[in-house]
Amino acid sequence: MSLTPTPFLLLLLFFSGQVLFSSAALCDNSDKAALISIKSALNNPPGLSTWSSKTSCCSWDGIECNTTTGRVTSLTIFAQNISAQIPSAIADLTALQTINMPYNRFYGSIPSSLGRLPDLTFLRLDGNLLTGRIPAELTVLDLSLVGNRLSGPLPLSFAKANFADLDLSDNQLSGDASFLFGRNKNLNALHLSNNKFKFDLTNVEIPKPLDIFQIDHNEIYGSIPAEVAAVNWLRFDVSYNQLCGPIPQGRYTHHYGSKRFSHNKCLCGPPLAPCK
Repeated sequence: MSLTPTPFLLLLLFFSGQVLFSSAALCDNSDKAALISIKSALNNPPGLSTWSSKTSCCSWDGIECNTTTGRVTSLTIFAQNISAQIPSAIADLTALQTINMPYNRFYGSIPSSLGRLPDLTFLRLDGNLLTGRIPAELTVLDLSLVGNRLSGPLPLSFAKANFADLDLSDNQLSGDASFLFGRNKNLNALHLSNNKFKFDLTNVEIPKPLDIFQIDHNEIYGSIPAEVAAVNWLRFDVSYNQLCGPIPQGRYTHHYGSKRFSHNKCLCGPPLAPCK
């Protein structure tokens, strides 16, 4: 049996190699300059050693590019113990869709310029040391700021934001968060645990897609809306608040048990003690 490649196979291999070479070499010059600036602002950490001016930025660790334009669309700096402020040069990567920089030691405030990136839909900055208020511009579809030291009230711009997954747990945020709710909103996961939020839960409208609802360890008062009983919750926790009144009965009350309802002011009914 002959192993000699046919002319068609040789031609196919040639063009395949050209496509791979082009994809590897493609890199927007302005984005590359911004990334080099970011690396410098982060004091050239060892985890970014592949970020070299001699190679295509699209081949660097943590970087993804649009294969047609060469623009950087995703930036990941994951768990590298970097102690620095968030570099302002990130805002120069104007085609970014994803910023994923959790579990470092980023400190200071969150630059409002991140929220002005036109294509950004995913922002994850959890597990850092960020302080101050959340910028009003940060109305990103999937937003995770859990485990920082953020404080103050939520920006009113969040009332009209189109969040899908919002995680603000384990901060020092306070005040009203009732405007995050709304029957016609697209929110499917809401994490507000371990903050200082204080608002009346009684009349909030549960978004139709919502199936993760964690608001424990706050100062939320009022009663649990009746409509929660009809939802097939993936996660549910209203414990350690100031809630009162009968617990709306449904499958979720049996599934989660008393722990997810406990330590409130006067909630009653299964899985807690009977109402008087």
